[in-house]
Amino acid sequence: MDAAANKRQAQQARESLEEWRESLNGSRLPIFSQTVRDVKDISSSRASSARDLSEAIGHDASMAARVIQIANSPLFNLQNKNIDTINTAVVMVGFDAVREIAITVGVIEEMLKGYQHERVAQHLSRAFHAAAQARCFANRRDEKADEVFVAALLKEVGAMAFWSRAEREAVVLEAELQRGTPPEEAERKVLGFALSELSRVLADDWQLGDLVNDVLAGRKADRAEVQDVVFGHKVAQVLELYGWESPEGQRLVEELAGRLDIRVRDLKELISANRKEANGIASRFGLTPTQPCVVAPAEQDGSAHVVRDPQAFLDSLAQISNALENAASRDELMCLALQGLHRGLGMRHAYFALLNPARDQLTVKYIEGQRDEGSAGQSVAITAESLFAEALEHARVVSFDEGSERAGFRFGGAGAAVAARIGGRAVGLLYAELGGGLTMDEEQISGFRQIGQQIGMILVQAGS
Repeated sequence: MDAAANKRQAQQARESLEEWRESLNGSRLPIFSQTVRDVKDISSSRASSARDLSEAIGHDASMAARVIQIANSPLFNLQNKNIDTINTAVVMVGFDAVREIAITVGVIEEMLKGYQHERVAQHLSRAFHAAAQARCFANRRDEKADEVFVAALLKEVGAMAFWSRAEREAVVLEAELQRGTPPEEAERKVLGFALSELSRVLADDWQLGDLVNDVLAGRKADRAEVQDVVFGHKVAQVLELYGWESPEGQRLVEELAGRLDIRVRDLKELISANRKEANGIASRFGLTPTQPCVVAPAEQDGSAHVVRDPQAFLDSLAQISNALENAASRDELMCLALQGLHRGLGMRHAYFALLNPARDQLTVKYIEGQRDEGSAGQSVAITAESLFAEALEHARVVSFDEGSERAGFRFGGAGAAVAARIGGRAVGLLYAELGGGLTMDEEQISGFRQIGQQIGMILVQAGS
């Protein structure tokens, strides 16, 4: 690309970012309610008192109830004494803590008023988790824990705002992400800018605080509060995506244990408790709790397989049913279905491929699991002897052994396939692979069948 083309592309990216900035600053996202604006004004005035703060929050019954709920959580109420009024909350957990809780409630409720895209909930749940971890790290130093909590919660405010208010762009970006494109690359391809850039400009416009701005701009990296926020997000991401037993998890826990001067075993227990408390708060907003990814010991080839999580599987089925009732997009629904296979049933890779009109070729449309470069968009011809042809023909789960050549796509591990049907006619294929050396059991085959039935319902709703 020549210099002129680069310049045009950069200009288009700036214009796109500015359009979103203006849109979210306007009628599409009035981020702060009047109550939150009052709280911010009170906190910025040296003449304000605890009574002023209590009265401002007390005028909004819904916010007051939320603030009291969160203030009673072990995350804030270290003395474990009952808090039943805003005045008591200010006394028990402090002026700054109540102020930050109120701002948090306002932001989260505003985000949840938008489109109920699954990624809004994902970002919010992970943000709560990261904020709880960061606050705990700051508490160990006994300073600025409340400021750290909110900064960690709002670190990805641009992504949350985008997914809450985007329509067509969200569908296009979701499709790009489903193809396995790394998030920032996908964002720049679809929007022209990274959502982290949107977070930076919104944090400045909405005056979210110096700490948020420093974190987003990459400034003052050696400042303790900045490190608390950064590590809070690292813990939430690594625990959810990889698990402690992964190489990423091992490196992070050792680094963090050294920073906090704590034994690795004690650190894991502390982080587990923080996640539990964060999930408790998130559930009060109707958000799905974050689930840690659990991996088995490394195999001889250095890879690892995901261990099944029965509760995650049940949660996926419930989320699919709820999303179907709320007319969620096909992309959202398919993502939930494959997550059920990956996390719930312990499948290393889970795929869904659509059958072409001639019914002689399958093309991969969705992938979930450990990174599998190049699979998105991959096609395979269906031959008479193919195991996939057998799965498409019969209304049952067809399993295959490790290294099977009949699978169509050759896998290194055992797995299974089941057809997705509309009106009894196969329209696509759901298939997945276990880690090397494992075999499918009856529980996994039964769960596989359930997800296959759900996908049939998804395709009917989507008109596929």
